[in-house]
Amino acid sequence: MSTADNQTDGPADPPPGNGAPQADPQGYGAPREDEVSLLDILLVLARHKTLIVRTVLVFTLLGVTYALLAPEQFTSEARVVREAQSEGGDLPGGISSGALSGFGINLGGSASGLTPAAFPDVLQSREVRLAVVRDTFRFPNAERPMTYVDYVNRPAGSLRVVLDYTIFLPWTLKGMLGRAISGSPAPAGTTDTGAPLIPSEEEDKALESISSKISASVDEETGLMTISVTAGGPKLASELAKSFLDHFTTRVREIRTEKVRERLEFVERRFTEAEQELEQAEDRLAQFLERNQNPTTATLQFRRDRLQRQVSFKEQLYGELQSQLTQTRLDLQRRQPVVTVVEKPVPPMERSAPQRTKLVLIFLIVGGVLGIGGAFFRSYVKNSEEDSEEREKLEEVQRHFIPEKWRTTTH
Repeated sequence: MSTADNQTDGPADPPPGNGAPQADPQGYGAPREDEVSLLDILLVLARHKTLIVRTVLVFTLLGVTYALLAPEQFTSEARVVREAQSEGGDLPGGISSGALSGFGINLGGSASGLTPAAFPDVLQSREVRLAVVRDTFRFPNAERPMTYVDYVNRPAGSLRVVLDYTIFLPWTLKGMLGRAISGSPAPAGTTDTGAPLIPSEEEDKALESISSKISASVDEETGLMTISVTAGGPKLASELAKSFLDHFTTRVREIRTEKVRERLEFVERRFTEAEQELEQAEDRLAQFLERNQNPTTATLQFRRDRLQRQVSFKEQLYGELQSQLTQTRLDLQRRQPVVTVVEKPVPPMERSAPQRTKLVLIFLIVGGVLGIGGAFFRSYVKNSEEDSEEREKLEEVQRHFIPEKWRTTTH
């Protein structure tokens, strides 16, 4: 073959140095064109440093403003523990039924009822919260003492309205949405007659407000419960904590002794009826004996014996009910749960919120992240406009998400 034929049979090897990617002698392959180096990142940050600095300054200013305008909050704590009580009777020989629990034998009747793990649910129940919001407190920004319901539903000041619809707008919208979804207030226990206790709209708003101010935690090993109440003043926080503590203790006793109290009410009612029936039987016998001091006929004697039997029966029933009444009252006293206050609530010395330094740092970090993200986004948009293929993709995205009148105005 000739030299010309050799040239037409196949393409010649490209000469080195013509711009084609060369193989890496170490086997790592050719460098990728879309890789971003550290210098490229620094270049983007340097070109958009004004945007980053402005964003950081704006968010820092917002953080400082929020930290200064946010109301101060104080947290008062109390600690309670329930003492263990045995409810079952002892075994013959004076052996306690609880003494056999260490051998894996459970005879029941010991440590029944509410456990410390259920204390936080009882503390934050609607029954306890409703009792607290109906109490009277002295609020720092109120001229006179008032109930928590009246305080929550008082007319808002002009500054508070501005803050609610500017800085606190997310929380305002959240509260409106929650009230719209919840509808009518849910029952908060029952009345003395057994009917559901429905709070009013004002009380339901107060229940929602105070639920965010109370929290509780229980140590599973010791059974110690810590109650934390947050309010706008140190004295108010301690008063709210004391109110929660009192109504919590009352509620625990009500739950724990509900069935015993129902039995006590039944025995008391039946005892009163038996007492009246005994008095009526004695009156009938006395009247008969007054009219017939020496009954001689068989009819009068049978009637006298019948009246005496009625009196004897009523006396026996009265004595049994009196014994049951005494026993039920003792049982009620024995079943009273003992909730011991380990640490009483006191006014805190320092505020718990706002943590101004932490807030400013958070806003500063958020501003820095958004500023850097905006810098890279602006750089990406600029590079996309220079690349025809990327520009077409960007225009298509704009057609889908940006109205046409805005696009024409922008261009």
